[in-house]
Amino acid sequence: MTALLEVHDLSKHFGGLAAVNACTFTAAEGQITGLIGPNGAGKSTAIDLVSGFKIPDTGTVLFEGSQVQGKAPHRISRMGMIRTFQTPREWPALTVLENLLLARWDGRRERFWRSVRGPSRAEKAAAADQVVRARNILDEFSLLELRNERAGNLSGGQKRLVEFARIRMAQPRLVILDEPMGGVNPVLGERMATAVLGFVTDGTSVVIVEHNLPFIERVTDNVIVMSEGRVIAEGPFDSLRSNQDVVDAYLGEMPTYDDAVV
Repeated sequence: MTALLEVHDLSKHFGGLAAVNACTFTAAEGQITGLIGPNGAGKSTAIDLVSGFKIPDTGTVLFEGSQVQGKAPHRISRMGMIRTFQTPREWPALTVLENLLLARWDGRRERFWRSVRGPSRAEKAAAADQVVRARNILDEFSLLELRNERAGNLSGGQKRLVEFARIRMAQPRLVILDEPMGGVNPVLGERMATAVLGFVTDGTSVVIVEHNLPFIERVTDNVIVMSEGRVIAEGPFDSLRSNQDVVDAYLGEMPTYDDAVV
C-alpha cells in the first residue's frame, strides 16, 4: 500500500518531559489506521504535530510526499489533510446546511458566496450543485430535517454527526479523528462506524486516535501502538494481542470486540 502519511523521528518536549520521542509511523492510502495507547502515551501531541497545531522539536512529516511539519493548520488542510477534535467544533451561529457548505475549501469559495447574490449563471449553477450535494449528505446522516437549525442548538451527538457530514462534504485525502467515540451512545456508535468505513469508500483515508479498543478492532486495517511518547508496536489488531509490550502497556488487558458495544 502507498504511504499517504509518513512520520519520521518526530519529537516534542515540554520542559524536561518528552511528550513525543523519536516517533515513526506511516498511514497507508485507502486504509483506516488506528493510533492507540494508554493515557499519556503521546497520541494527542503526535497528531497535533502532524496536523500543524504544534511545531515539532525534531522530525519530519510527509503528506503525499511533501513536508508539512511546521506549516499552519489551515495550509495543511488545504493540501487535503484535516482533523477533528475530542469535542465537536462547528460554526454555532450558522445553520447545519451552511456548516456543510463551508466545509470544502477551494479557490471558488468567494465566487460561491458571490453567486448567492447572483452575479453569473455559471456560478449560480455551481452553487446550486453544492447545495444539492450538501442536502444529500445530510439525508444520509439523517440530519436533513435539521438543515435550517443553528448548529449551536444541536445535541452533542448531533454535532458529532454534523462533523462527520462535513468530512464527507470536504472529501479530504486524509482525515484524523481524535477520539470520535468519546461520550457516544451505542446507536450513534453504530452510525459512526458505518460513516468511518464510508469515508474510505468515498476516497478519504483515515487515522483514528481512540480509547475504545472494540471500535478500533472493528474498523481499522492497521494499528499503531504508542507508549511513553514512542511507537512500541504496529500491525493488525489481532496480531497485537500476543505482543508483550502492548499487553504491558495496557496493564495486561487487551479488550475484545465482545467486551463493549459500539
